[in-house]
Amino acid sequence: MPRVKVLHVVESTVGGVREHLRQIFARVDRDRFELSLICSTCRDPSYNTELDGLVADGFTVVRVPMTRSIRPLRDARCYFRIRRHMEVLRFDVVHTHGSKGGFLGRLAASRAGSRRVIHTGHTFPFQWARGARGALFASLERRAAAWSDVIVALTQAQRRQLIDRRICPESKIAILPNGVEIPPPITTEARARAREQLGLPHDGIVVGMVGRIVEQKDPLLFVRTAHAVAPHAPNASFVWIGDGELRREMERALPGPAQRSLLLAGHRDDARRLLAALDVFLLTTRWEGMPYSLLEAMAAGLPAVAANIPGIDEVVDEGKTGYVVEPAPEAAARAVLRLVGDAALRRDLGTAGRERVERLFTVDRFIEGLQRLYQPEEHHGREDH
Repeated sequence: MPRVKVLHVVESTVGGVREHLRQIFARVDRDRFELSLICSTCRDPSYNTELDGLVADGFTVVRVPMTRSIRPLRDARCYFRIRRHMEVLRFDVVHTHGSKGGFLGRLAASRAGSRRVIHTGHTFPFQWARGARGALFASLERRAAAWSDVIVALTQAQRRQLIDRRICPESKIAILPNGVEIPPPITTEARARAREQLGLPHDGIVVGMVGRIVEQKDPLLFVRTAHAVAPHAPNASFVWIGDGELRREMERALPGPAQRSLLLAGHRDDARRLLAALDVFLLTTRWEGMPYSLLEAMAAGLPAVAANIPGIDEVVDEGKTGYVVEPAPEAAARAVLRLVGDAALRRDLGTAGRERVERLFTVDRFIEGLQRLYQPEEHHGREDH
């Protein structure tokens, strides 16, 4: 049986989208599927190194310089390059990701006669854009949905948003959560090594976050939570692993007590391993699809305190694996202090969180679901048999 030819089209190759692609190209069955990629490196030229690795592994990679912002002439040139590639190679499945790659890729696929078009928004623009801008993005998503066979929602909340905003019929939506690898349990030695590498005290409690320092992640809420906790828990340290455009603003916002207890560790390629340094994971974010950082922290056995935004309560089981709180420093600080002061509670919630990820959010489960979307006829045939 010939392999199914699948083309991925993506502009944003940072954060969770990059991890999503990494998993797909590493884990999808290459005996059944022939994967190719059209992507941009404009946001992060360092992605070229990973792309070179994909080429060395035998994948076809085409770099098209798409940008996040709307730039009509440049967008038109990118569209025609994408469409020509589709017309020449005739893909069975086109899988687009994000806003710009999703719009240009689906438009090109509709003109090139692709058999099956799948789109994953990750975070859809109408989740964060407001007013006239939000209305414009919603109308563009509605138009592009007409060129799609399947729209992937990461959570039930995202599914409801797609329906409520009339982006597409409910029948087009497939729910496919993100997934992560389950690491070995954190040992005392691993914790000590991670804290030493970060320059954190070996005793005391460490509350941390892994992510880019950008508006979406609300780094100032993290700082204000640290400030609210500091007077009540002098043994608590805070660390943010990651970097981004708001780092200086975050540094300027550090008030007295928090300045001594908060470390900005910068970008680290070994961020997953450094989760061993933490006792509590604090997710301060304004909008998400399904954040890998939260899944990875829970898989590492960390209790979570997460801002109450749509979909987060589908990951964090309130009171059982962590706490879902209003995105305000006082609310976040209360939950953090509850965990800082109770080692048994941290252990119990962390263990339950790891078990929840093992049950619902593994990368194997994600890849199996994705392959069913790519080859639905085979899947139905197996079920009937």
